[in-house]
Amino acid sequence: MAEISKKPSAHAEADNDINTTADDTRPTVLAGIFKHVSKVIPYFNDPRHVLLFKLDCLLLAWSFLAGIMKEMDQSATTQAYVSGMRESLNLYGNELVEFTTFFSIGYAIGLVPGQLAQTKVRPSWFLPSCEITWGVFVTFTCLAKNARTIYGLRFFLGLFSAVFWPSMVSLIFNWYTPSELAIRLAFFNVTDVAGSMFLGALQAALYRDMNGVHGLAGWQWLFIISGAITIGLGLVGYYIIPDTPAYTRAHWLTEEERRLSRERMDSFGSETSKLIPVAVLKRKLLKLIIHPVTYFFLFAFALDAWSHRANSYFVLYLESLVDDAGERLYSTYQVNILPLGGYALQILSNLVFNGISDWKRWRWQVSVGSTAAYGTILIVLCAWPSNPKVTLGFYFLTYATSFGGPSLMAWMAELMRKEPEARAIIVALTVTIVYTGHATIPLRAFRVADSPRYPIGFPLCTAFAFASIFAQLGLLWWGRRNPQLAEYGYDGEADVVAVVDEESKGKLNE
Repeated sequence: MAEISKKPSAHAEADNDINTTADDTRPTVLAGIFKHVSKVIPYFNDPRHVLLFKLDCLLLAWSFLAGIMKEMDQSATTQAYVSGMRESLNLYGNELVEFTTFFSIGYAIGLVPGQLAQTKVRPSWFLPSCEITWGVFVTFTCLAKNARTIYGLRFFLGLFSAVFWPSMVSLIFNWYTPSELAIRLAFFNVTDVAGSMFLGALQAALYRDMNGVHGLAGWQWLFIISGAITIGLGLVGYYIIPDTPAYTRAHWLTEEERRLSRERMDSFGSETSKLIPVAVLKRKLLKLIIHPVTYFFLFAFALDAWSHRANSYFVLYLESLVDDAGERLYSTYQVNILPLGGYALQILSNLVFNGISDWKRWRWQVSVGSTAAYGTILIVLCAWPSNPKVTLGFYFLTYATSFGGPSLMAWMAELMRKEPEARAIIVALTVTIVYTGHATIPLRAFRVADSPRYPIGFPLCTAFAFASIFAQLGLLWWGRRNPQLAEYGYDGEADVVAVVDEESKGKLNE
């Protein structure tokens, strides 16, 4: 085949009109405090290291703390439920599952519109504003007098918090190169685990020390404290969120560092998100709706996420354990504390295996390996060992085998490195499907009445895990047969196919 020359299309030229400079080859010089720090720590002699350090200490650290609070905010109802709210509000039906359902409905509705809005509105304004709003709804949950009020609050909490996760994933895609991506995504991804750890410890402390203070129960203080911290982080976010390298105005980046951030991404052939015209957005939406990568990733990620519902009700399992006299084995305080060991395993496995994913560029290997190990453990839980210690051990192993998501996202980001807006919308669309499942699947598969054995839930999650493996292998097969997507993007992909078809016709005519 003759060498294919790829010229920029009219669409590509229209997409590259923001913050581009003719002089992008100037040497970057150190400025400010790092000019002096570099004399003591030679690592900071390289301006790229300074930029990466700033991104990690500000953007990544903020995303980690905000992610912890998001997880606390959306999980606080479950923790409060087993810590006194059930008795205070007389919640003895299926309300706990319904709380999750109303949250998931709001979350699913808000995901894609939240990402579409950021093609026209700066993330540095939109994301913190949404965070402050959902923090207010969390705070007011402490005043709820019945389940109906909580249903409404949970819906709006889901609606406004929907913007956070896909937006932060998109920002990480935009600021970090492929060799840095999976470990950062893993660091951000474990915020839900760290949030659950912190939430369990906080609720245990509040139940013990704050119960009755100023006439409020410990579970009410949980909502007050969580909401107040979230609002504070939202205010800080107005300063921290840097938009994208294409049009950043972050005050903590120098003009040289802004230029360097664009150079870093360009050197790996990665496009970064821009504020784009509606016509361009429509064209990209039409393409992603019919593109195979959209559906391979969607099914791979969603099925894997649904399979992990299996360990979402671990606290109910602990609460159900009784001794020969019928007394609970674990107190409310212990029920809040014991899952911390599982969360610690999940954090460790995420960082270790996704660090290897970046180091070796083992994307599909880590992703598929994680899901296969998890599915094998679920098979054991389907059989439900008669020894509670064995069951407890396998429950903990479900946490240790939940590390594949960041590598799967990094893999998709590499395939879609020329289409930043499309990959952000694909992530949002995928999470919409995930939360649609979270809103409906537990209603039948994980009923409170079926706790702790879940005769429908565990087999269904096992099937989801192995179906996800097939979808991931499908993505691997398609990616190897179609490398032009990563090289040229949507428009270039079509141009390459047209050139190949023209060459084939020419050979036939010969």
